[in-house]
Amino acid sequence: MNLKQKIQKQERQHGFRANPLKDQYFLKNNSTIQRIARHGRIKPKDTVLEIGPGPGYLTKELAKKANKVIAIEKDKELKPILKQTLKEQDNIEYIWNDCLEINYPDFDKTVSSLPFSISTPFTFKLLDYDFKRAVLVYQKEVGEKMTAKPGDSNYGRLSVMIQTYFKPKLREILPRKEFYPKPEVDAAVMILKPREKQRDEKYDKFIREIFRYRNKNLHNAVEHGFNIDIQDKRKVKDLSLEELEEVYGQIRSEI
Repeated sequence: MNLKQKIQKQERQHGFRANPLKDQYFLKNNSTIQRIARHGRIKPKDTVLEIGPGPGYLTKELAKKANKVIAIEKDKELKPILKQTLKEQDNIEYIWNDCLEINYPDFDKTVSSLPFSISTPFTFKLLDYDFKRAVLVYQKEVGEKMTAKPGDSNYGRLSVMIQTYFKPKLREILPRKEFYPKPEVDAAVMILKPREKQRDEKYDKFIREIFRYRNKNLHNAVEHGFNIDIQDKRKVKDLSLEELEEVYGQIRSEI
């Protein structure tokens, strides 16, 4: 019996059905799950945060490697399936809540196949936490935006924020057939390593505002965003991180 068949059997046993409207797309290949877990470089003393454990097969791999897994799941209908899959693991803390609405306990690493609709807000939420490594499965398009360079069509606020605070790497593409049910898009396995950079909320605001006008020049973007007059005709979408920080330094006191 392959993993997809196991999940379907559990669904029948517990009267549950994966719902794409809830972003419930479960990894169905054991070798893929094991590979994602390995990307986490989990040590025996690590506490690992997992968002959206679903039926728990990635959780199981993480629990074998970690001291503790904190599994946050919104859908309480998955309780009996998770408990069944993970009945041999005693190092898992379950939090039955919306991951965007709560504070997280301390953790060392996060490894998750994220619900696609929450992937960007969850990633921004991670900026408030101190951790060593993230291995996260996103929509392919989101992964490409995270690693986009100035001038690319995908380059925007997400690119700048991620590259400012993390070292992002697109580790591999997962075809949609790797999931059950099959989503309409492929996925990307991203590795995010935090940079040693202090969070600057005023800088974050600067990036958020000017990238509302990514196709305009800086003069117009800064005027619209902050009512500040600077004479700079460069396009927002063409500016590197270093150039953005230079402009920010010029107007920081006025924001």
